[in-house]
Amino acid sequence: MHRLSYVSGTGGVEACLDCRSALAGTAAGIRGREWDYTIGYMSLSGAARAARECSLSVAFMRLASADELRRLADRDMSEGTPGRLEVDGWSQRAYVTKAEPSSISRSHVTMSLTVVLLDGVWRKGHTVSFEPFTAPTGDGEFLDLPHDLPYDLGVPSRQRYFDGPEWGDAPLKFIIYGPAVNPAIRIGGNWYKAEVTVPEGGYLVVDPLAVPRSVTLVNMDGSTLDAFSKASRGDGLGSGEYIFQPVSPGSNEVDWNGSFGFDLTWYEEEGEPPWS
Repeated sequence: MHRLSYVSGTGGVEACLDCRSALAGTAAGIRGREWDYTIGYMSLSGAARAARECSLSVAFMRLASADELRRLADRDMSEGTPGRLEVDGWSQRAYVTKAEPSSISRSHVTMSLTVVLLDGVWRKGHTVSFEPFTAPTGDGEFLDLPHDLPYDLGVPSRQRYFDGPEWGDAPLKFIIYGPAVNPAIRIGGNWYKAEVTVPEGGYLVVDPLAVPRSVTLVNMDGSTLDAFSKASRGDGLGSGEYIFQPVSPGSNEVDWNGSFGFDLTWYEEEGEPPWS
């Protein structure tokens, strides 16, 4: 364990749980993993990773640090906005529901925190940026050089690639930058489409991890518009035109018309923070 913190869901303020002012040790309580399932006759069914409750012992070397965590955690609980527990770059939505002090002095306090991990998995995001093409597209079109030469430059290929997860499908988040009209992106055998105009200076966010999942248009002035109904959902998962389709492991081909740029974030998912 190199870094552990709680990030508030209301404002993004971070309370460090393993630093100079706080010590969580090995944080063994959040290291385990658990599956829910139903046992039948010589069978197991309904396997799923649900929310679970765990304990975390933290020694606060500064009482002000304990106060900060309490205020952030209680505000998130009262407003129903879960924070995130972050461990060495991996994160999961969480609530801190209880704190039970066990050792108290004038300068420090040790307490057992009850933490509810909501997602069932820990996630780590990897972002890849795709720039718009500056040249016109189409058969027979070229980039004309400023000097007369016996050749010109061909139009860049519209296909791109990114290396995804090693195993297991991964959720995809998109931030599509304007201007863009009815943006469409193909990855593997799936199209990610939205019938919406993204204005200059604005962007479209497709977030599969939001609860509930969301498609949001953000204008240049910061105003937002719910664009969920404008996103193509086809016939759902695996239909070939599903806006929240996860990506398969390995190298993935990306294709779009090049008139806009976007950031693509794919998320590794693990049942517990990796040991190595």
